[in-house]
Amino acid sequence: MESPLISFTARPITGDGRGKKLGVPTINVDLADVPKTLSHGIYACRVTVGDKVFDAAMHYGPRPVFKDSVALEVHVLDTMIEEVPAMIGIDVAGRIRDVQDFAGAEELKRAIAKD
Repeated sequence: MESPLISFTARPITGDGRGKKLGVPTINVDLADVPKTLSHGIYACRVTVGDKVFDAAMHYGPRPVFKDSVALEVHVLDTMIEEVPAMIGIDVAGRIRDVQDFAGAEELKRAIAKD
């Protein structure tokens, strides 16, 4: 991977479990740990959990489909993180797109798969 656009560590927090219900489980992180220079959007990233590094997709911003507030959620690709770690490292590789609203959860799932 080229040099990341931005790197930071963050404390995972308990989410609402919607990602898991949609088949795209996420690790939600404390917004206090998010760099102020990071803009809302969908990003490609790498996540460090313990001594392992995983490819991931990250959502940072409001969750309009669910009429919910701003969150930062990381979906680790092709791996299930069974135990939520105390800290994770996030290396943002690139921006995929802006946060969008969708007609519902199924349309959101299709967009996630495309991303």
